Amino acid sequence: MKIDIISIDEDIVVVNKPAGVSAVHDPNRSETDDMHTAVTGALGFVASRLLPVLGQRNARVLAVVRPGRDASALAVHPHVEVRRGDLESPGTLAGAFDGADAVVHLAGLALVPTFLPAVLAAGVKRGAFVSSAGVNTKLVSRSADKKRAGETALRESPLAYTILRPSMIYGTPRDRNMVRLLEWVGRFPLMPSPLGGRTLQQPVHVDDLVSAIVASLERPVAARREYEVGGPEALPLSDVIHECARALGRTCAVLYVPLGPAHAVAVLAQRWRLPFPVRPEQVLRLTESKAVDISPARRDLGFDPRSFRDGITAEAAMLRSARK
Repeated sequence: MKIDIISIDEDIVVVNKPAGVSAVHDPNRSETDDMHTAVTGALGFVASRLLPVLGQRNARVLAVVRPGRDASALAVHPHVEVRRGDLESPGTLAGAFDGADAVVHLAGLALVPTFLPAVLAAGVKRGAFVSSAGVNTKLVSRSADKKRAGETALRESPLAYTILRPSMIYGTPRDRNMVRLLEWVGRFPLMPSPLGGRTLQQPVHVDDLVSAIVASLERPVAARREYEVGGPEALPLSDVIHECARALGRTCAVLYVPLGPAHAVAVLAQRWRLPFPVRPEQVLRLTESKAVDISPARRDLGFDPRSFRDGITAEAAMLRSARK
């Protein structure tokens, strides 16, 4: 097919075109413009920030929601179409991904081996899959093993996937990480912590994760690549605690707690189904550094995360506003 360029006016290229070919190429348009993107975990925390961004890019979203779940919250997004399907039951997924150009999977990498055949059968070529930095743990972990199996299934597939491994995600009152810490620091002046809070953390703001998801769909270099996604720098847990206290206008001391007793309490709480802020596995993971290398994401995705101070200050303000 021959297309002749007849004039160039700054960023707009006008062409003498055959019928059916667009006459204007605008380099300001992104790859996600007019893209039909299937999103799993569409009712979750990360999706609540992703869906508006996709809407701003004129993308059509096919929200895959489990049968029986209330999806009325998605009605506020005119660009979202609800599709019903259970990712754990392949027989319910017929048609769930039909018409999708890409998929964004937010519902857990452990589910990939179950629903990936339906994605491929629908002809989807591209995908962004949110895993977890927890797959790097050296501890025995069934959840990490399932996520690793999901990643392996992607590598063995023909899909142009991108795997993103975020560290601890925070950013709004809906997050399950920093909200708990902010609530504790807001009530108590002392925070017990195994190893005295020396282990490195690298929390990532949810909106920065969303930017990485969108960039992974837009940038060809990200196809069949894997990226660690975290904040701009790693901080000792004690610094994270102090930044949360500062954001609330309070002070909080970190109390050293021996690892063994802390783990034993978590095990007993889980066994007796008592409320406890962390699972036994999470207590043990406090011995492992959560620092990640985000330089490949910076290079390929233009990833430029905000500081933890800026992010947690904004989240603390959101919490105060929500309480009012």
